[in-house]
Amino acid sequence: MLALRWVLGLLLGGIGGGFLLLMVVGSGFRKSFGASEINPMLQLLPIAAMVVLFAGLIAPSNRLLLHIGAASAVAVMGYCVWAIIYESATVLWLVLVYLVMWLYFYWRSVNPGGVIPLATP
Repeated sequence: MLALRWVLGLLLGGIGGGFLLLMVVGSGFRKSFGASEINPMLQLLPIAAMVVLFAGLIAPSNRLLLHIGAASAVAVMGYCVWAIIYESATVLWLVLVYLVMWLYFYWRSVNPGGVIPLATP
């Protein structure tokens, strides 16, 4: 589990840093062509989701952070599926793979025995 936390944390840090760099560079590039600004909500929501997921990785014993992270992961997964279907954004398959790994981490953190509650006699 510790290795999975490190892998997820490093991936999230790299993705988050790249997203911030792309947001700053892309904003300046758009302004140079006289294009309108991108809605700040579209820039801040992914960062907020990354912070919540990262907080769940840092403090896996805090169930509230894990549950909020799982809810945000499911919401982001829904958006990714929508964008893949309607906008052909195939790069979001990588985000879906990351979120499935994070939800596996969530499942193992919340239920350390690994037993599915419905399968118990």
